[in-house]
Amino acid sequence: MDESSFRNPKLRDARLVAYKAFADAAGKGSVFLVTVVAARRLSPEAFGIFSLASTLGWILAVAADCGIQLHVARAVARTPARASGILSAWLRVRLWTTAAAIAVVMLGLIATQATLAFALPLLLFAIVYGGSGLIEFLHYFYRGLSRSDVESTLTLWQRSATLVFGIVALLWRPDVAVLALAMLLPVATTLLVSVSIATRLANPQSALRGRQYAIDGESFAKEVLPIGAGIVLSALYFRIDVFLVQWWNGTEAVALYNAVFRIVEALRLFPAAVLAVALPTLCTATDLRPVTRVATGVLLFAFAAAAVLWLTADRTIPLLYGERYADAVPAFRILLLSFPLLSLNYALTHQLIGWNGQRAYAAICGVALVINIVLNARLLPSMSIDGAAWATLGTEVFLTCGCVLALATRGARSMAATAGLPV
Repeated sequence: MDESSFRNPKLRDARLVAYKAFADAAGKGSVFLVTVVAARRLSPEAFGIFSLASTLGWILAVAADCGIQLHVARAVARTPARASGILSAWLRVRLWTTAAAIAVVMLGLIATQATLAFALPLLLFAIVYGGSGLIEFLHYFYRGLSRSDVESTLTLWQRSATLVFGIVALLWRPDVAVLALAMLLPVATTLLVSVSIATRLANPQSALRGRQYAIDGESFAKEVLPIGAGIVLSALYFRIDVFLVQWWNGTEAVALYNAVFRIVEALRLFPAAVLAVALPTLCTATDLRPVTRVATGVLLFAFAAAAVLWLTADRTIPLLYGERYADAVPAFRILLLSFPLLSLNYALTHQLIGWNGQRAYAAICGVALVINIVLNARLLPSMSIDGAAWATLGTEVFLTCGCVLALATRGARSMAATAGLPV
């Protein structure tokens, strides 16, 4: 066996990582551009509804998954011969959870007697994000088969179509419901194509066709559900401030806050990409040196990005969104203070989960949600969106302290004995 046999897999992995990073960056960029055009074309009230609807849809997709996609990726990676059965069983579950989540949104809108102008966009975006969640589930299936290239190609197609359809819809008719319909078409098409591809890829892998794959409810509850609970709770504390701003300060305040929050959210692409690559190393680490190296890298990026945007915020925000969003500059600068901690927490939470600390992760996220709500309730009435930004910073400070404490108390020696996530 010559040296080239070792180099080729490394080169292939490097190409896959680069392709994935490019696809994710392009995907985030397309969504960000649609948001910028929406901020300019829609009225402040309509953009506020768009902000609420997209946030609700994102939380819906996270809740409907509940950790299933990560579980499926691990199961397929470890038993590829059962890929077809795993896909079939869990896809049915995800279809039901998505339908249930959309039904909850519909019932909530009926119960609150929301106006058609408010309810229709929320329902349509719930369907859009529900479909996107199913696409993401299939992406994790591809990761389990080591076919992230399929995921990257589908991401590029879907996001490119979303960019074109979304901007055309906004230029043709600046209406939130029309925008939702324009974004739904690429999602529906991508989902159908992806199901076909996943089924075709799974069948050659499935040598154990005679044995039916069964979902183990007990192990799911112990090993998978805590991860899902932590992800849902983290999604809530990360974006619930949008709903609290709407409650205390109105839809136009939501538009201002969401516009600048989207920039910070886009900055998360780099730490997220780094941690996606580093996760296997963190799972097998016997001490904190790997996560320290990862954290150092993401912190350097975060401090540099935050410093540049802090200094240029007065020009950046009006340039991106228009002069009417200049009032959001102070909140943007406060949010930038939280970005280094947010990046660090990416590394810490991945290490905690990698060391089988999913229950501690879920508990920390639950307390963080409570702290975020309490801080927002205290600060929003008097400080408006600036208060929401300070609440975000306070929540990230707690999350950092909680993760550091959890990692320290578990100890490197005990982690070495339990390294790796169970399936």
